[in-house]
Order: sequence, then C-alpha cells, then structure tokens
Amino acid sequence: MNSVADLIAVSTERPVYPQAKSRWFGKTAGRRLKLVFSFYSPDGNEVAMPLASMSAYLKRDFPWVDVILKPILILRDAEAYNPENYARSIAALQPDLIAFSVMSPHWYPMEPYFAVLKSMLPELPICIGGYQAMLSQEQTIENPNIDFICVGDGEYAIGNLVQFLRGSKDGPVDGMWEKLSDGEVIRTEPHQIGDLASLPFPDYDIFEKDGSFRDVNTSIFGPKEKVVLPVMTGRGCPYRCTYCCNTPLLDGWKNKKEFLRKYEPEAMVEELIRLRDRYNVGYFEFWDELFLSNLKFVRAFFEIYKERIGLPFSINSRVEVMNEKFCESAAEAGCHTIWFGIESGDEKYRTSFLGRKMTNQQIIDAADNCKKAGINRLTFNIVGMPLETADNMRQTLELNRRIAPEFFFFFPYIPLRGTPLYERAKAEGLLLTTKKNLHYLSAANDKQFTLNMKERPDLLTAEQYNEICLEMLAFQESNNRLSLDDDNGRPVRAKVEDKSFSLIDDAQKAALEQIQAAAAPSPVQVYEPVVLTPQSPPPAKDGGLLAGLKSLFRS
Repeated sequence: MNSVADLIAVSTERPVYPQAKSRWFGKTAGRRLKLVFSFYSPDGNEVAMPLASMSAYLKRDFPWVDVILKPILILRDAEAYNPENYARSIAALQPDLIAFSVMSPHWYPMEPYFAVLKSMLPELPICIGGYQAMLSQEQTIENPNIDFICVGDGEYAIGNLVQFLRGSKDGPVDGMWEKLSDGEVIRTEPHQIGDLASLPFPDYDIFEKDGSFRDVNTSIFGPKEKVVLPVMTGRGCPYRCTYCCNTPLLDGWKNKKEFLRKYEPEAMVEELIRLRDRYNVGYFEFWDELFLSNLKFVRAFFEIYKERIGLPFSINSRVEVMNEKFCESAAEAGCHTIWFGIESGDEKYRTSFLGRKMTNQQIIDAADNCKKAGINRLTFNIVGMPLETADNMRQTLELNRRIAPEFFFFFPYIPLRGTPLYERAKAEGLLLTTKKNLHYLSAANDKQFTLNMKERPDLLTAEQYNEICLEMLAFQESNNRLSLDDDNGRPVRAKVEDKSFSLIDDAQKAALEQIQAAAAPSPVQVYEPVVLTPQSPPPAKDGGLLAGLKSLFRS
C-alpha cells in the first residue's frame, strides 16, 4: 500500500487487474496533466464545494496537475453552454481528463453533453462523481460515454486517478470504477474519509472571475454588494430521512462513528478569518447537511465565532434542537437565518413516509423561538410525494401560514435512486420510467406544475396538484420578506423565481417598474421579480437589475 487512499479503500481479495485492457493507463506519462472540473447549473449556482475540496487536495499533493473549472452555466448564456458549444470550449483547453460532479436530477440533462464530448474528443476520459455516481452506480457506468465513476469521497480517488493516467501508479484506481476497452467494468470500494484534518480546506480560487467574486453567483441568500461565501464545517448527517441521499450513504458507511465529521472549531474559525480577509466576505452561509450534527462543536464554535469574526451567517437546522437557549446563542453569535425542513404539514404522513418524527407543535415552537431571538426562518417543503393526498398538501400550506416564515420555499418531489422513498414509489408502481425531464424546483416562471410521478387520482389528481401549488406560489409571493440591510441600512428583499431568486432594493424596484411599464400596456405589480431566462445576458458586474441573482441549490 503506497497511499492514504489505499488504507481507506477496502478492496481486498480482488482478481489481478487486467492493465493491458485499460484505455487510459499511462496516457499522460512524461508531462503535466490538465484536469477540467465541471458541474451542471440550471439554477444560477456557480459554486460546487466537492470540486473545491478536490482542487485543494490536488494542488497540495500533486503540483504537476493543472486544475481548471468549467461549469455549464445555463442561465448565463444558454447558447454558449449548449452541448456543442460547451464541447468546443473544452476542446480548446486540450485537457487530459474531465471530471463532472453530478446531482441525480441533472443526470438526464447532462447525457447529451457526454455524448458530444466523446464524439468530439474520443481520447478524453470522462469521469463522473457526486450523488449520481454514488447512488446510481450501474446506471452511470452503463452510459457508453463514461469511462470512470467515483463511488465515494473523491479527494484520494481523484489523486489515484491522476497517478494512474500518468502511469506512476498501477490499477485498479481505488475509489473508482473503470470501464475497460472490452466493456468490462472494474469495481473498487468507495472511499470513506473519516478524518477531515487530513485534507486541506477547500480551494475557492477556482471560482473567481477576474480575481474576485463580484460576478460569481455564490449563495442561497445574500445582501446586495456583499460577498456571500458558502462554507462547510464538516460532513454527514445522523438522520435517516427517507427522501434524502444521505440515508443510503449512512447505511453503507462502514465505521458509523466517523460518518459525522467536523473540523476542529479553532481551525475552522482560523480558516473563516482567512477567507474573510482574502475575499472581503460580508456574510457566511454554512452548507453543512446539518450544522447541528454535533452540539459540542456548535457551542464551542459559536463562542469563538462571536469573538473573532462577528459576520452574519445562515445555517441548516432541525426543529428538534431549536429550543430557546439554542436560538438565543445562535443569534448572539450572528445567526441571521435558520433554514429547516417541514416537508409535509401532515404529522402522520411526515412520520410514516418521510421518517420525520417531529410534531407540528415542535415545528411551531421552534419557529417561534427563532422569531423571539430575532432570527429569520426559511422553511423547506416538498410537494407531489408518493401517496401524498390533496389534503396532505393543504396541511403543508396551512402550517406555513401559521408560522409565516420570512421565506417559504416548496419544490416538487424528485425520486432519488437508492433512497427508501424511491423504493416505496417503485413498489407502488409510481415511477415514470420513460420521463427524463423532471419538473425542477418551484416552476414559478411558467406557473404550471407537473407531477414527477404517475398520478393517483384517488389521492391527488394532476389538476389538484397544480391548483394547490399555485396557492402555495401565491402565499410565497405575498409572504416572503427575507431581508438584510445593505451598507446604507436599507432592507434588501429576496424574491423567489423558478430556479433562483433576486435581491431587489427600492432603486432597482423603481427602475424595473419603468422598464415593465414601457414594455407592456397593463399595470405592473409591485416587486415583480426579474426573471432571468436562458436567453438573458450574464448578470451585470456593477449592480444593475440582475446583479442580485443568487442560487437556490448547489451541486
């Protein structure tokens, strides 16, 4: 064994690797290797934390690898980022390897990109990682244009792959599956990295444009004219929600004690200080699956953060731990918004189908505790789930009306392979096996909501689904008021759109009203959001109507 990855991989007693049948072993021998990282962004997001972590690891341990980020940014320019033009842009870079981080809902939209890339660049190996490769291994490797898939944590696995391509490390590539020249697939065990201290902190430089983040959409929510930076204090979540990709990952984790991984509080704060000073950060978003997975860490972290950083921040939480004391401590440390999942307003459905056992009263109390502490509330809700009824959906809306969160967000259920709820939908015969384009996120632009599963008219008709979604959209537009004062003390408000939301201040509102009035004879609605369609130009660099575009989801 000659690498840390060898110690992590559990691929023992396997047959001799047929290296002569590999198309890629030693392909880049004797020269620097150029690696392109990519991900698909239909929602405006331009940050992928897994790629930042792998980039940092490669730069530290493999200085002979040149890392380039080239995401597919549909909202910036749909024409420039169509499969053919994107492939041409990759060809111009002359890379030795391209690696995609893929979310499961993005798999079908991305398949044309893989096909065009392989047709145009047959000598370029294509590697897939992310939840798609981790949870849908067979589906991913069966694509004729895919050469490698990363089936676990990616840092050491990508390190093994670049050494394999250079010919300095024999196969198989631990942490990867490889498709050989005769179609045979070589499978190795997924890497499970339990010690985050062995890895460098993520590399944010790969996301910069012109040496800054001014023209980079980095956040779920952020104030105008401030750099809002996503960060992670660890990995893993202890809960087994039936719809979440975390559940099969946790079930497959060999050492359960290492699944919840956190950086040391002191080291984490030191890194945040570095990031704050390096990028002039004004707001942090903690993208951990669950920021509160380790309460001992949270208590220590809050104390240090309050003393040494003091910037506003947002976190993911669970209502079960959002008591008065916690909310007060979070507010004192600078917590501006807590995001938490309600998912369904029906207690019985939520418990039986989703594995979420909190009561509605716990949800209400947690939301009230946040409000008392001066923390904004952002709720996540899922609609169109397996065996959900029209009454279930209406209870979700009513519970949110009772709470009146500063930001109400709902999105259609998307069946994720490997999750318990996917298996239940499959057993009930609800999966749409021929449908490849799932209705994604809120569909607020076209105001037409479509189920991502077969209709069960005895429970919920397609017409009822669309009708209740429109009611939710109306509540969203009238209720949402999440804001953060800008540098002049004026509130900047967030407005939801299909796959992103904009931040509009009073000056922008007035300018927008003038544009809309000139374009249409009918009166315009106050605070009507700017819709950034695929044909729209890139957001302006120095403010402007589209400068506030922010991502609502990440890869």
